[in-house]
Amino acid sequence: MLKHQVIQAIDETGVIAIARGLAPADVVPVARALYEGGIRVFEITCNSLSVYDGIRAVKAEFGTRMKVGAGTVINPVSAYLALDAGADFALAPNFDPEVIQAVHERQRLMIPSVTTPSEVLRAHRLGVDLLKLFPASGLGPAYLKDLRGPFDEAALIPVGGVGLDNIGAFAKAGAFAAGVGGSLMRKDLIAGQRWDELAEEARKFIAAFKAGR
Repeated sequence: MLKHQVIQAIDETGVIAIARGLAPADVVPVARALYEGGIRVFEITCNSLSVYDGIRAVKAEFGTRMKVGAGTVINPVSAYLALDAGADFALAPNFDPEVIQAVHERQRLMIPSVTTPSEVLRAHRLGVDLLKLFPASGLGPAYLKDLRGPFDEAALIPVGGVGLDNIGAFAKAGAFAAGVGGSLMRKDLIAGQRWDELAEEARKFIAAFKAGR
């Protein structure tokens, strides 16, 4: 998967759906519901070994139609395992040049986390295309806007505490996209297998982000 294809998919909808701690049996049904709702980029966090099987399963189901990212990639070993499983890109909650290098060696997209101007500059020098602003809820849309002041070309993706109440504000502040976890991946909908409702939630988030652009 070429990096620019993943970037284009993220840009088109403006929303990365983030799944953490899904039961293996729920991964594909959740992905189907998200896809029905318009999501084309799905992040599965690397919090257990079953995650890699989940990545394989989603890629087997959707192929190139759904771009799958491995989240919480905090060391090169996790990066290699995720990419070998078929992940199209990787994300991290921190900034680690070794992880960035490991992903770039495989010619895949790496999205590290930044919170300061210095980290934005370091990322640029390492050839990073997209940046994760984390934790977004504490920093807020105003901080994202201020950070883009001296770095107006920085493609920032707020993650952490993004919901329907603030995703539009992040978009208006200049976010390239937004990563949405628990506020979209509602446990009640997944536990109840209410897939139509999950799809509708996905539509709401995509619409809210696009309205803020």
